[in-house]
Amino acid sequence: MAQISEELRRRLKKPLGRVVPFQEMLESTHGKKIIAVGDEVVCNFLEGGVVPFVSVFDLNTLRKPVGKKVEKRLMEAFPSPEKTKKEAGEISGEMFGIAERLLEKGGALYVEGEEDLFALPFALLIKKEIVVYGQPGEGCVVVDSRSFDKEEIMGMLEKSGLVLPH
Repeated sequence: MAQISEELRRRLKKPLGRVVPFQEMLESTHGKKIIAVGDEVVCNFLEGGVVPFVSVFDLNTLRKPVGKKVEKRLMEAFPSPEKTKKEAGEISGEMFGIAERLLEKGGALYVEGEEDLFALPFALLIKKEIVVYGQPGEGCVVVDSRSFDKEEIMGMLEKSGLVLPH
């Protein structure tokens, strides 16, 4: 487990993909395998009639507990999610292992702590899938395998002391 570097933290403030309103994103990702990261994003997909191939949530939004309606919706949709623990700002090889496994079989992941950086391993590992995560106050970020410079991010992760699978 490593804390991300300040350099990487600054880089990740910039979205990894296109920022679009949720409804536009829902229409543009129709028929694709979706990896949704974040309670509100996952819940919005469910409300839009789409069950993401992979859903990652922590029952918090902007570091505050989600409302009862969102929690109920998530737990009804995913009564037995895979579980892991992760603190804010931490990234690990284990996260990449979890992402690889979920990209193969699909499913849901409940993160005890904070799911904030789980979009990153998925974004680095996807081939034809689409990763969607929230950008507070702006909309959803839609990431495909060509949205950002993977080598740049991998280099920053390695500088943080993380040993990554190649």
